[in-house]
Amino acid sequence: MTVQLQRPLLVGGIGLTLGLWGLDSISHNLAGIGDWLTLGTLAAGGGYWWYSQRGTQGQAAPVIVNINRLTLNRVLNQVELAIGQLAIESPDSAHIALLQQQLLQAQTNLTRPDRHIAITGGQKVGKSSLMKLLVEHPVPSMTPLKYIETPGLFTSGAQSQTANATAERMALNSDLVLFVTNGDLTASEYKYLTALHQAHQRVILLFNQADRYLPDERNLILQKLQVTVKGTIAASDIVATSTAPAPIEVRKIQADGSVLKSRELPPADIGSLASQLTQILATESEKLLWASTYRQIAGVRVVAKTELNRVRRERALPLVEQNQWIVGAAAFANPVPALDLLATAAVNAQMVMDLGAIYQQKFSLEHAQSAAGAMGNVMLKLGLVELCTQTVAGVLKTNAVTYVAGGLVQGISAAYLTHIAGLTLVEYLEAQDLVAAEPARDWNLDLLGNTLQKVFQANERVAYMQTLVKQGIERLMPNSAAA
Repeated sequence: MTVQLQRPLLVGGIGLTLGLWGLDSISHNLAGIGDWLTLGTLAAGGGYWWYSQRGTQGQAAPVIVNINRLTLNRVLNQVELAIGQLAIESPDSAHIALLQQQLLQAQTNLTRPDRHIAITGGQKVGKSSLMKLLVEHPVPSMTPLKYIETPGLFTSGAQSQTANATAERMALNSDLVLFVTNGDLTASEYKYLTALHQAHQRVILLFNQADRYLPDERNLILQKLQVTVKGTIAASDIVATSTAPAPIEVRKIQADGSVLKSRELPPADIGSLASQLTQILATESEKLLWASTYRQIAGVRVVAKTELNRVRRERALPLVEQNQWIVGAAAFANPVPALDLLATAAVNAQMVMDLGAIYQQKFSLEHAQSAAGAMGNVMLKLGLVELCTQTVAGVLKTNAVTYVAGGLVQGISAAYLTHIAGLTLVEYLEAQDLVAAEPARDWNLDLLGNTLQKVFQANERVAYMQTLVKQGIERLMPNSAAA
């Protein structure tokens, strides 16, 4: 699909150069507070360490599901808007019908009468015995409960990836998760619990097989768990259970004074879990359903956004390529020093606005110019201009005729820098909301800078530069390429 420029490119925009001067001045001022930021970070880290050492002296605030009906309706509207926009921009997409079906299924989840509770954790921690006990001894609840045991997490071997993915999907699709561990958390368990929390999944952490520890050891492990997951799981949602107690030795003194030894199996203990489940289901049942529905709709949103970004990228990349060679031709015809080369090559305000139109983002001229200035500043700090010109010159040395041609290094370098800037904007815009409700006011400079570095690293390969140089020679010096 060919993309036509609606307005001429403003080569060597004055706004970019002024932006560079302004940002360079700001960078000097920011450098002066760098030491204070470092000290502040150290102080914050020390404060966190001190706070964590307090153990359970301060009770953690309850960590409850924070998805309400308003949030749910908002994400639902976003997905409907995304699917509608996809139908407009790519009416033949095969994804539209599938997305509409998945969204309908997610909405149907809101009327589900029961609550799904997933039992998950690593291997051999007592998941099956826990599920058996919960089925045999139902938790008092006004809402029907459906227990789902997932495959063991953190497995290894040929089928591990599939099993782990299945377990994670089952946990996220449930309304509540019972995460079973048999001691202090491993790094993998902590990472997994953090991911569940970030997905707005309510979790009860079960310290199972607690009967196998002495009372002091048991209390110490519970306290350690509370400290480890503080801010993620409330202390009240960390309970000890014994789903399959180990046999204990019992001594009975007989009438003749002899001692009869035997081994008996103590009863299982899930009393604390049953009490906590009863309380949660009585006070948060509707919120749990909202949260599970939110996760399903958010999953549809990811697919819709991915497909819509793919469609938009197909329109954006030809626009970037068209601009890079217009800028390259201008720099070839009028060779300029390095700083001016950057001002010429970095994407200009017009291109920002054109790409913004593709991605349904509303940019004012001033806002577009600030993006060009920000990227130019990052390019300077990374040394992209000098590195680019050196690389291009090195590739051109293999062809004496083209190497001595005036302005060819600058022209191809300008095209390369514009290419990098354009791809950076595409990546940045793909991370934004699908459709902006109002004109954007500020750029996320950290995200913009990180994106530029990532794009540059992905496009600094020698093979790519050789291809770009070949294209530049064909476009800028067609007679030499033909020879």
